[in-house]
Amino acid sequence: MTIKALRTFSTIRNFLFRVVNKEFLVFLFFLVLSGIFWLLMTLNQTFEREFLVELKIVNVPRNVVITNDVPSHVRFTIKDKGYMIGGYIYGKEFKPVVIDFATYSNGKGHGSIPQSDIQKQIKQQLYTSSFIGTVKPDKVEFYYNLGRHKKVPIRMLGGVSPEKGYYLSHISFSPDSITVYAPLNLLDSIHVVYTERVRITNFRDTVTQNVALRTIKGAKLVPTDITVKLFPDILTEETVEVPVHAVNMPADKMLRTFPSKVKVAFAVGANRLKLMPKNRDTKQLLPTGFRVVADYNSLKDNQSDKCHLILASTPSGVRNARLMVSEVDYLLESR
Repeated sequence: MTIKALRTFSTIRNFLFRVVNKEFLVFLFFLVLSGIFWLLMTLNQTFEREFLVELKIVNVPRNVVITNDVPSHVRFTIKDKGYMIGGYIYGKEFKPVVIDFATYSNGKGHGSIPQSDIQKQIKQQLYTSSFIGTVKPDKVEFYYNLGRHKKVPIRMLGGVSPEKGYYLSHISFSPDSITVYAPLNLLDSIHVVYTERVRITNFRDTVTQNVALRTIKGAKLVPTDITVKLFPDILTEETVEVPVHAVNMPADKMLRTFPSKVKVAFAVGANRLKLMPKNRDTKQLLPTGFRVVADYNSLKDNQSDKCHLILASTPSGVRNARLMVSEVDYLLESR
């Protein structure tokens, strides 16, 4: 390409760039200008925005225990022009709402802070053009006592169902009791604390789960949640021979039954079975904890030659115990 052609090409290129750049700068100027107008119009509109402010109760005496969960923050809405709302978002830091304990305590274990007092402290921090909308909560209450407390046991609410062929042999709570702080009249009425409702099904191994305790209005629970352990056990069918005992017998009478022992069938967990007493030589189960009785009072007017038997007691952990023979032959003798 000749020098003359290169000069011509360079001249045309520079001309085009100048034209394009000029048009682009004009376009960019009007774009920015329109954006500024749009922003000013938008910020001049009225907006409503929710904010948070910390809530503090101060000057609480050392011997006083607040027994309920007082909100740590207050939610409130501000209504104002957009640029004022922007100032709150990006430049304003709200001071906490400070509640003096002595001012609002009634001296009887209760205190109440009205919404108007909370609004007043918030309003003092706002621009004069700003309007406070909703405030949540609408009223703040606190309950307290002078350190009165007691320990109470725990009970679980809900349903627990192991897999088929298993049963729940044991439940443990850690801790097994909790400390409750409350005003005296409320404290006297609390005898047990319940967990939140729990439902655990279809398990065969030990289950460990953290469970929250149900709150009690006006009371403080320490701790507020516990660890629950569920111990399932597989069921097995067993039998044991149990002697028949006579009850309500006159001093001059003696009862003999034939046979003198009857079999009792029952279901028991495999782990519980290992702990049941057994004969050292035969390894057969001993009837410890089982009691089968024949009541003399039912024999006085008995026209039958059979004696009715009753399974009076069974050891702990035994389920569905039943007599394999409910009637036996008997003989009443005089001493």
